[in-house]
Amino acid sequence: MRYLSRLFFVLLGGSLAFSTVVHAQEPWSAVLSSSRAINWTNAGLPATLPDGETTANPWTPPSRTAQYGSTIGPSGSASTDLSNINTALSNCPNGDFVLLGPGTFLIQGTVKAYTKSCSLRGSGPQSTTLSLSGSGIIWMGAASGGGSCSLTAASNYSVGSTTLTCTGVNGTAPAVGDIVGLSQCDTGFGGSPCSGTSADNGGLFVCSYQTTCMTEPATSGPNRSQQQNFVITSVSNSSGTYTIGVNTGLYMPNWTYAQSPALSWNNPSSNGNGVGIEDMTIYFSGSASVQNSVQMQNTYASWVKGVRFLGSPTTSPVGVSGSKNGLISNNYFFPTPSLSGAYLAGINFQTTSDTLVLNNIFNATVEPIEGYGGNTGDVFAYNFARDAFTEWPFDTTYDHHAYSSFDLFEGNEFGKVTEDDTWGTHDLNTYFRNFLPCDDTPYTTYSSEHDPLGIAISSYQRFDNLVGNAIGTSGLCSSYQGTNNGSGYVFGINTSDPLAGSTLMRWGNVSVATQSTDTPANSGIRFVSSEVPSTLTTLIASLTNLLPSNNSLPCSFFLQNYTSTSCAIKTNGGTGLNWWSVCKTWSTFPTACATTQLQPFPFAGPDLSGGAYVNGYAYDNPAATAWQNLPVDTAYQNSYTISSSSWSNGKETLTISGSTPFPSGSVHIMGPFQMSGVSPACMTGATFGGNGEILMTGSSSTTVIFALAANPGVSCTGTLLFPDIRQFDERVYENDSTGQPLAPGTPTGLTGNAVPGQ
Repeated sequence: MRYLSRLFFVLLGGSLAFSTVVHAQEPWSAVLSSSRAINWTNAGLPATLPDGETTANPWTPPSRTAQYGSTIGPSGSASTDLSNINTALSNCPNGDFVLLGPGTFLIQGTVKAYTKSCSLRGSGPQSTTLSLSGSGIIWMGAASGGGSCSLTAASNYSVGSTTLTCTGVNGTAPAVGDIVGLSQCDTGFGGSPCSGTSADNGGLFVCSYQTTCMTEPATSGPNRSQQQNFVITSVSNSSGTYTIGVNTGLYMPNWTYAQSPALSWNNPSSNGNGVGIEDMTIYFSGSASVQNSVQMQNTYASWVKGVRFLGSPTTSPVGVSGSKNGLISNNYFFPTPSLSGAYLAGINFQTTSDTLVLNNIFNATVEPIEGYGGNTGDVFAYNFARDAFTEWPFDTTYDHHAYSSFDLFEGNEFGKVTEDDTWGTHDLNTYFRNFLPCDDTPYTTYSSEHDPLGIAISSYQRFDNLVGNAIGTSGLCSSYQGTNNGSGYVFGINTSDPLAGSTLMRWGNVSVATQSTDTPANSGIRFVSSEVPSTLTTLIASLTNLLPSNNSLPCSFFLQNYTSTSCAIKTNGGTGLNWWSVCKTWSTFPTACATTQLQPFPFAGPDLSGGAYVNGYAYDNPAATAWQNLPVDTAYQNSYTISSSSWSNGKETLTISGSTPFPSGSVHIMGPFQMSGVSPACMTGATFGGNGEILMTGSSSTTVIFALAANPGVSCTGTLLFPDIRQFDERVYENDSTGQPLAPGTPTGLTGNAVPGQ
């Protein structure tokens, strides 16, 4: 049964009929003020799609069992492959799927996946590959001229309002089912186009393109960075004044007629409703002018699931913009198999609302998720990232552009968190039960940019909530709070904004940097009243967070069935989540799983014990566990000759050469590798998992360094194999339906890993 607050609708007689049910107590209500959080169970797929299909929960697409047409096979011709796929998609009935057979499809143009509510489905990532070259790209929705209107003074701007009134329609009239974006001018600006002067208001400061709020030089821009997306549920027109009903209430409390709010919408024929991309490998080697492999633009209730992304698009494998209630789950990202060292994000987000990014693996990205501005209400949960191919130990959520708000980051295993002030402000984001080791361990060879940090909240990033996170690795982030490297927390850096720290809510976090004021003392657990913003000034008093009445935390802030104010930790399963059980060994990959592994749920926080990280308060999440155990795909490995080696102080240094040299200079290569033809003494105690892999602790264009406790006493010459891209199939994740809630403890069958994700 779907969570009671989710919005249900069905297509009836050409119009959308909506009903809203009063929801149960929010899972965060015993910890967070209602002004600092939203109902995050609304993120992800809606209960009912526009074509009437239903979903079991926000992270499970509708069951599409009807295949349209014959299975399409690769032709060997790029023009034929593109024509065959687009023809099938344009004729596919809503709710059906187009199936691609085994083999490699050559894509050198635009795959238009948005003409119907249909899925483009491969036969599995190890069987079906879409090879994108030239101008090859997959569009799940596109931008096309639509319409716009300005909100009136009489419009309802209250939080939760689902009725907007506008006038002065330009272009096509708004219609039921349209995806619309509401935006307004930044603080101190108004009119059309926005004009004015940027000045800090001491509260919810919305600012972009101005030196008053960012470290980059001022540039020209629309100065209209706050946005929230909706789907129109009703429209009435009275002499050019439109009363528009929308499917989600307003989130932010600062919507105001004084800042010239306006609605805009796309041409509906270019929107992607109920579009799915599933179960394939997408390899990109296309033009530098192509931004993404998959562009999820102007979509609603659409998803990318079970896809392995390889190759180097200009920005990132997946770009999301102008969308609402999307899902990106159970995917694997390794965007630089050519070892180009490109600075890539896994997914970039722009002007997107209520999208769920769940249970993805990110390798070799600068940051797994990058915010490009205008996002609100999105949930990024239970993702895993490691091995950033740059000089910086990023592997971080990187909120890079103005203006995000009410985004939730839960249960992720990333190197660190960064709310930066490079291009503007953000407010009211929440980080809950993440494991942040502060670095891309065990790699240690960085440039002067090396900055091991846990959570960095830059200037003008205000009213964030940090709850139940586990921070640090032994030897890293040894300082609880500071101004730079080695600190678990850094606030208000660059231009010294005191409100970045004073408006911050911290509760129940745990770190390796213990303090006498911990609860209990020197445990690393922080339930400290002075870190709760319970006495904010009059100007921002509405965003005060009262001191919680106890130290209990819920298991989740968004997952259904976990709404209790205290958490009954499950150590032997029984979560009911269809992606929590992970296949550890395979009889036949990927069709026959031999053994599975269950992590505790939740896997990080002050109520855990016995974990491998942060003094026992953190384990690996399912995506990290999958990464450890997925087999290596040797088809993407390069061979390097190990010409010589040396051992010193617990480290082995290999001198290598090959036809594909490691990049040098501003990038580095890191992560796992394999060796062959090498003495076993060179690997004793150095490998992890079942693949015989070793993790680099450093590298250059001609050397690879790894930890080796004992001198092998022999030369470790032979062959080095790298990169270790995983074979992948989302069947690595299985349904966890058995077991009962248990007290905190160490689950059986787990080993204590010294390296996050090892």
